[in-house]
Amino acid sequence: MKTMTLDDIDRQILELLQGDGRMTNVDMARAIGLTPGPALERVRKLESAGYLRGYVALADAGKLGYGTMAFVSVVLGSHNAETSVKFRAACQKIPEVLECHHIAGDEDFLLKVVAADPADYERLVLETLTDIPGVQKMKTTFVLSSSKLSTRIPVRVPAEKH
Repeated sequence: MKTMTLDDIDRQILELLQGDGRMTNVDMARAIGLTPGPALERVRKLESAGYLRGYVALADAGKLGYGTMAFVSVVLGSHNAETSVKFRAACQKIPEVLECHHIAGDEDFLLKVVAADPADYERLVLETLTDIPGVQKMKTTFVLSSSKLSTRIPVRVPAEKH
């Protein structure tokens, strides 16, 4: 991936596409004041430089039968690279694990998981998560409601260096 310096138009493109990944190139070009050709070229440069990693549709977990969401703090019994790599690989294979973060503090990993209901979550814990080699301890925090769910990363003008 090559690096690039973002200008105001690049930042506008990033803001627009984070808000609507299905926006047509013509609509985006109109919004940023360019013709479609140069606008598409800008998008491709942002993609090749890694600023745009992909395009997804955000599904509603509740409508798909996942009424329970939780954050699970995990402590591993061993803090070596092999245990960490195996834990991460295991999490990649579990569809209910939406996110897996290696964290600093009293715990080692923070997982965001979904389940149909508390009984389904219990099954996930007893039959899947606790079977991952190296897991020593887990602590669950259930989500009661969510007031903000966003995938948008703020696009800021870099601070000037003095």
